[in-house]
Amino acid sequence: MRTVGLLALPDTRSFDVAVTAEVWSVDMPLANIAASGGPFELRICAPRKASVALRPVGALVPTHGLSGLADCDLVVLPGRYEPLAPVPQSVIRALRAYDGVIATLCSGAFTAAAAGLLDGRPATTHWRLLPQLAVAAPRAEIRGDVLFTDDGTVLTSAGVVGGVDLCLHLVRRALGASVATALARRLVMPPAREGDQRQYIDAPVPPRPAQAGIGSTVDWASARLESPLGVGDLAAHAGMSERNFHRAFTSAMGTTPGKWLLAQRIRHAQRLLETTDLSVDRVADRCGLGTAANLRRRMHSALGVTPGAYRRTFHTP
Repeated sequence: MRTVGLLALPDTRSFDVAVTAEVWSVDMPLANIAASGGPFELRICAPRKASVALRPVGALVPTHGLSGLADCDLVVLPGRYEPLAPVPQSVIRALRAYDGVIATLCSGAFTAAAAGLLDGRPATTHWRLLPQLAVAAPRAEIRGDVLFTDDGTVLTSAGVVGGVDLCLHLVRRALGASVATALARRLVMPPAREGDQRQYIDAPVPPRPAQAGIGSTVDWASARLESPLGVGDLAAHAGMSERNFHRAFTSAMGTTPGKWLLAQRIRHAQRLLETTDLSVDRVADRCGLGTAANLRRRMHSALGVTPGAYRRTFHTP
């Protein structure tokens, strides 16, 4: 992978441009130029030779027209601030004619969708944009639970840092683990976050329900997560049979009592991992999941990461 083409369209995100430039034009050769066999050529390709405005700051001066994409080893489609902004027909024709590897960063998936490149392929983007991508690419397999997708020819990534993960994945795929690890060290990044790790989606705590019995039981259970509570305990506190409680709770909260209780335990574990130095065993005990093994299994199922990996990412000393 010696020639990388960056597609420059109006309102391209300056962060995505910076990521591409740092990985393929700056840090890559410095990380291990002998092993990677550099130098690398980074082409800035655009429909016209005029300067292209970036957002929120900056501008790009193209080095090539769209014909410069044709013989690139990799074409990167950065995100745009307006994901659904029109894509020029000349760009669509150039992308359809290109027969190499295409990687999209964040909302760059919409540029690929406009060219029909996601049809029949797995695809992702920032979690806030997933419903819009499903409309823009109705024939794609939209994945909301991954950092990036790779079907061999077209790769897509989730928001912001997911694009860096995708770039490291491409380096590892093309040049091997040693070069990717050296590059990650220069970028101060973990050397490998697998694509099937979950996006960290902002999941606010549901509002306290107004229904009599349910609201007070939610408060009661939330204050006792380290206790071995079950659905029967919640129903008893609410003064209902389990069957009636299950129906009333699901109606009020939009989820079953068991799923709600597990979600609260995992959320409490996240807070403890973020803000304390408690061992994983103690965190498991404090959030009512009993053992470190059970906490690892539950967190991996819900978030795609282990407690240790989550703490390394989010812990605040």
